[in-house]
Amino acid sequence: MIEAKILKPGYTQREALVLLFNTDSKLDLLDIDEVYYPYVRLRYLITVGKGRIMKKLNKLCDCIIDRVSGSVYETEGDPEFDYVEIPEDEALEIQTPLNECYDTGHSFALKQYIGKAKLMATPEMQIIEEDIFYKKFYVVKARDPEGYTYFILVDAVDGGISVLDHEKHIEELAKEGQLEEAERVLESVDGDHELLEEMIAEIEEEKREEEE
Repeated sequence: MIEAKILKPGYTQREALVLLFNTDSKLDLLDIDEVYYPYVRLRYLITVGKGRIMKKLNKLCDCIIDRVSGSVYETEGDPEFDYVEIPEDEALEIQTPLNECYDTGHSFALKQYIGKAKLMATPEMQIIEEDIFYKKFYVVKARDPEGYTYFILVDAVDGGISVLDHEKHIEELAKEGQLEEAERVLESVDGDHELLEEMIAEIEEEKREEEE
């Protein structure tokens, strides 16, 4: 088990299932699991100077770094967290170590600031808050009318829904002669969650683009 900080969920497993049935009452749901996606949140104090006028240019910058893909985005406000124990096999593997997150966050926050202020000197930057956390997703196994199994991904925080129709995808790849890719998809679904990592990363990126 891993002692972890997670974004406070807005949906329980039961509520996620009710959400799906409200979307389509004919869904044939077989099973539900949980996965946890890793992030780090960094709050920077950006200091330009100590004089009265210069102090007005000092600011805070919050950024969140995806520890699977390494992507970064600006955020605002103070997120709510829960502290839980999660099974190790439900936590997606971290691909971006903290030292790389610090480099990414530093460059991002500096770029965000310089893009909004014309300065003669490089500002000082200090991390004043750091949250290493996970975000929970429900992975629901389902079966379509043709007998194919597929997965529905439910964001446990905001209830967003996405579909991973892997069996049809594998069959299509095999018919096209892309056997290595078909095998990768099959192994990913059955084993190391690679497709889920890719899928969650894409979903999170799409949400950020919609918010901008």
